[in-house]
Parts: sequence; structure tokens; C-alpha cells
Amino acid sequence: MVAFTNGTAGGTGTLQSTSGYGAKYGELSTADAFTIQKKFLNISKKLITMNRFAQKDVKPLNEGKDVRFRRYERFNVGTSVVSEGVTPMSDTLRQTTIKVTLEQYGAWVPVTDLMLALSTDPLVQQITERQAIQMAEQMDTLAYNAFIGGTSVFYSDGSDYNDSTDVKETIAGHDEYQASGGANVNAKILSATVRFLESKDAMKISSVVKPASGYNTEPVAEGYFAITHPDARADIESIPGFTPIEKYANYGAVLAGEIGKVGLIRFIATTLATPSDSNGGSSNSNKLKELSSGVAKIYRTLVFSQDAVGCVTLSGQDSVVPKVVTPAPTSEDPLGQRGSVGYSYMYGCTILQENNLVRIEHAVSNISALA
Repeated sequence: MVAFTNGTAGGTGTLQSTSGYGAKYGELSTADAFTIQKKFLNISKKLITMNRFAQKDVKPLNEGKDVRFRRYERFNVGTSVVSEGVTPMSDTLRQTTIKVTLEQYGAWVPVTDLMLALSTDPLVQQITERQAIQMAEQMDTLAYNAFIGGTSVFYSDGSDYNDSTDVKETIAGHDEYQASGGANVNAKILSATVRFLESKDAMKISSVVKPASGYNTEPVAEGYFAITHPDARADIESIPGFTPIEKYANYGAVLAGEIGKVGLIRFIATTLATPSDSNGGSSNSNKLKELSSGVAKIYRTLVFSQDAVGCVTLSGQDSVVPKVVTPAPTSEDPLGQRGSVGYSYMYGCTILQENNLVRIEHAVSNISALA
């Protein structure tokens, strides 16, 4: 069996033999597994972007894979006078249940006896730190993939089209946008997005999850948050009224990757907000980034309001399970040459309120063509 010696505490981040432990953590003791787990969570929580605006839930171990969020509807606004001595009609509590299923994810890296014996670096420590980054990016990608399936979609195309195949304008917006299933509206697409969310009584976000905690929140200036690709940055910065983060005044926390705000929408850029593989419209003589010759590449910006989405993990020490196996002789490996360092976790995300999350499909400027 093995023990992990942390390079920051005088150790080398290597593995040392110990006596038997359970198989849950491979050959790590529970104490050593918790040490690695804490490092995992401290690194990954600082990097995760997508679920910072989500309702959070944790699932205890041994209680199945399904978690149910409950969305409670607003009460109707009554204007009837209450008559003296007459009991008024009661309101009805209306709720909708949304199910999300936890699935298992993970990764591992093979290590050899020679790698561990000859490396001058704290090898296991180096691997686990990079796996923590990998896990954060994987969780963000899983959340993004769940969220881009929303039904509230605006297509930035500036003409009479209503699907992604004709997207050929940037998020900076021309005078027309096309909402999914609706008619063209003469408005800037970001203004139209805010108008849509406000018309659906989508609450503005006033607090987000602290990156170091995973659950505790910190205040931010009230508004909506958008997650976009860095390729859209130049277009966003060109919008009249854009305010960069360095000019924020008492806006509470500035989030990792945040680039600035336009009106009530604050923008966060991450490469994990991947473009679509679908064809857009004409690239307008190479003025837009292209998916293929003459065809615009489609980018997807998600605009979140309060309680639009939800994410679930297992609770406590089961949220991520590190697993380390040192090279040791077995019938399949008689010389004890092969081992592994890995991790696994369970995770699930879903959209809770379709009208509280907007996806904007748009093109981006080809900066080299404009230079």
C-alpha cells in the first residue's frame, strides 16, 4: 500500500508503501486520500465557471442516482376586495419537479516503477494538480453541454431568418434579431435579451458561489451574467456603453474570466464555451470568422438569470474520489512495473427554467480581415 507525502510539507509528493486499506481509494489511506481530495477541490473550484450561477444540491451516498429540483411558481396577483367576515379564496401552491441524473466521470494516468524511482519531480503531486484542472474543465464542459440545449434562443442574423443556418451577424448586434419561433424585432440583440428575461420575471443575479467554497456565496451587483467565447471579446468591447472591469465602481466580486459589462449583462469569457459545428450564414466577404470557406462560424453565448439552472454532486468526501495504485507484482504484472493515478466523481446539471436562460447564436468578427 502507499502513502502520499506532500511536497509542500517537506515530502516529495511521492508514494510510500504502507499496510492494507480498502479499495475505495486504490492504495491510499483514508487520510492521504482526503489530503489529495482537498487539493483537488481547492484547485478545481477556483476554475469552475458554468455552475457558479446554478442552484446547488448534494446527494448523499447510497441514495440512488436521481435528484429532483422543485420549481415553485409565483402566486397570481389578485385585486379583489376582501369582504368583511367572508373568507377569501385561497391561493394554490404550484410546483414543477425537474429530475437530474447523476453520472460517473473520471480519468487516470498510468505510472511505472521507473517513473516513480527516477523522477526528480514530485510526480504524483504534479499529476493530481493537473487532474484537478482537468476535472474542473470537464465539469464546465458537461454543464455547458446541458445548458446549450435550452429553448429560449436568439439568432443574430439581421434578416428574416429563424435558425442557425442563417446566422451572419455578431453579438454587437445589427438592428434586427430573430427570436426562436418569432418575428423579427427592430432592436439590439443584447437589449432584446434583457427585455425577454425581464418580461418573463427572470430574477437578476445578486450573489454567486465563491470559487474557493463551492457553496458559500458572495454578493455581486445585480444583473444577468453571460458566458461567451474569447473570440467574441472584440465585438463585445465595441458595443456602445461597454464598461471594462477596471472601470467597475463598487460592483462586488469580479469573476474569473470576466471582461466587462453592457447594460445589465456582465460577460465572462472561456474557451469552454465552444462554437457550434453547424453552418452559419454568409461570412460576408471574409469579415466574419469562418467554419468553412464563405460560411460563418456560429458561437453560442449563454445569458443566465437567477435559478435558471441546477447542478448536483455527491456530498462531502464522496464529491471526488482519488485513486492511486503503486506498481506491485501481480499475475498480470509479475515485475510490478505498472501503477496508476486517477480520480472519479458523480455529477449532473440541468435547466430548471427555460425562460430564465437565453442562448444567443451569433458570428464573430474576423479581426485579421478588418485590420
